[in-house]
Amino acid sequence: MKANPKVVACVPARTSSSRLPGKVIRTLLGRPMIEHQIERIRQADLVDQIVIATTQQPQDKELLAIAERMGVAAYAGSEDDVLDRIYQAALAQNADLVLRLTGDGPLLDPCVVDRFVSYFLDHLDSVDYVGVGASYPDGQDVEVFSFGALHRTWQEAEKEYEREHVSVYTWQSGKFLTVRLEHEPDLSEMRWEVNEEEDFQFVEAVYEALFPEYGYKFGIQDILDLLKERPDLQDMNSTIRRNEGFLTSLREQRVKKVKLRNGSITQSEEYWRRAQGLIPAGTQTLSKGPTQYVDGVAPKYLLRGRGSHVWDVDGNEYIDYPMGLGAILLGHNYGPVSDAIHRQVDQGIAFSLMHPLEVEVSELLRDRIPCAEMIRFGKNGSDVTTGAVRAARAFTGRDLIAHCGYHGWHDWYIGSTTRNQGVPKWAIDQQYAFCYNDLDSLREIFVQHPERIAAVIMEPYGVTLPEDGFLQGVKGLARENGAILIFDEVGTGFRFHNGGIHQYFGIEPDLACFGKAMGNGMPISALVGRTEIMRVLEEAFYSFTAGGECLSLAAAKATLQEIEEKNAIPLLWETGEMLKTGFNRLAMDYGMLQYVECVGLSPRTFVAFSDIGCTSALLVKSLFQQEVLKRGVLSLSAAHCISLSHTKEDIEYTLGVYQEAFEVLEKAVREEAIIRQIEGRPIQPVFRPVS
Repeated sequence: MKANPKVVACVPARTSSSRLPGKVIRTLLGRPMIEHQIERIRQADLVDQIVIATTQQPQDKELLAIAERMGVAAYAGSEDDVLDRIYQAALAQNADLVLRLTGDGPLLDPCVVDRFVSYFLDHLDSVDYVGVGASYPDGQDVEVFSFGALHRTWQEAEKEYEREHVSVYTWQSGKFLTVRLEHEPDLSEMRWEVNEEEDFQFVEAVYEALFPEYGYKFGIQDILDLLKERPDLQDMNSTIRRNEGFLTSLREQRVKKVKLRNGSITQSEEYWRRAQGLIPAGTQTLSKGPTQYVDGVAPKYLLRGRGSHVWDVDGNEYIDYPMGLGAILLGHNYGPVSDAIHRQVDQGIAFSLMHPLEVEVSELLRDRIPCAEMIRFGKNGSDVTTGAVRAARAFTGRDLIAHCGYHGWHDWYIGSTTRNQGVPKWAIDQQYAFCYNDLDSLREIFVQHPERIAAVIMEPYGVTLPEDGFLQGVKGLARENGAILIFDEVGTGFRFHNGGIHQYFGIEPDLACFGKAMGNGMPISALVGRTEIMRVLEEAFYSFTAGGECLSLAAAKATLQEIEEKNAIPLLWETGEMLKTGFNRLAMDYGMLQYVECVGLSPRTFVAFSDIGCTSALLVKSLFQQEVLKRGVLSLSAAHCISLSHTKEDIEYTLGVYQEAFEVLEKAVREEAIIRQIEGRPIQPVFRPVS
């Protein structure tokens, strides 16, 4: 981009508004409202040119006349394709940066315009789009595009609502570097735009109060000061929902595709009845059990899967996001992996001697993971985390373990949780937990137990991102105190980076544990690490019958090859970003972002729920999940584990489902009816809080 980019403010405007016809030319203090809008934009220091982007409809010729009278440019284009209208208007003015403002925001603060343009100019190399965050009032709508980003959006956006709402594709596709700027304090409950009669009355009252003293120079703080003196003004339009137009467009695009589940779950309930008294807790995996879903609404048993979809025993179809608790990376019944398993079945499953796959898969891991000088296999995550702890103890001659995160069901770790029945006290006394992003908590363990800590084992990433220097600090403390650093990548391996998420963060451990995704659902895990440490497993016992089971090794080989050949990791990031961004935009537009937010890195995100008043987060989650399940999306029991098989259509359908769930939740919050709306037993915690 050139040294002094030309900043063009494009103001889309038409007289045929469906909710308040003629609003942009309605008389406000003796002038058409859009003239006030233009005058306020002119107060911004960083805007070089203003262009009104209107339509070719006869009734909009008046807007062309206003533009000529005020000495600003104008462009007349498609009525419905607003994206094309903005793009053509910017193109005609040779814009380098494009401001997308609105014609119905006569309270727009010129300082907000300058703030957004200034931010963009300061970050030209690292941003394509800057948009307004949820904490600004409605009516302070500022979006800044590089012309290149707008051009690509114009080329690629296909959906009607993506053409009507200019920036949707930009921030939802995951293809652009996007930033949203927030306001402090949070003013998200305030509505300062004009879409309804009540809005106009509010704006008119503000102008009558402030214009005589400030002219067009009054800003956000001046309006806030006025509302303190006149709190009655804010009540004028307080019942109107934020961004109703955008939500209506989404609804029109998706409602015909989103359908309530018609089938019953009677077969699921029958299998559950048979499991009672036969299987302790009724399930082999607590996180798959009915306590993690709304019991009575959710299916309990899945029968088959293909790609990103699964079917329960009653024949109901769902888009799957837990994906086998993160074990399915490529997709259910994924062709190349299934074919490899079938070929191996024909040759044999288990043998009395070693199999070449043990060497071949080890070589694939060594080539991808820098610390993987030697490799041993297991069947699940607990095998390899326990193997790593044993290796560290054998190598250091020490017994105590410092840990952070979840590491499986064996005594050395599970004794630290509330599910510690049957764990000897001496085992509990040999492990100490430290807190993520809190180096002092780890340092204190070393201070209290000098030269006794064998290993620091941790998940390098769970939900919260590491703060700057945290992982480096953990490694430094381990080195200083002679402890082995173990990264538990059972849940993160091969999902964020080919070499594990520790490669994404740039931190190399002594040992690392992988599992889940590396076999695309087959039971296999791997302990990898430095030669001098791994060699202790030649004497320290780590051996079991199924350690070299061939079907899982064949699946792992095919999975690792497919990840590389299909360049899967960037695709997971792109698809996950589309889902995360779309979810949070819906949460913002329904006024729920403070209670419900999609968090985490895009290939594996979590929906975080918070208490709403006296209603617990689990109850909020239960209602939301219930509505999602009823519409054919299996989600919110665990993470959004994006697979290579999740399509753009899957994401669009899912966002349509989430929109309807937000509508139900918002209504329940307003009516204080969350508990009454839940149709079954709410979700229960797997690990109960320690009292």
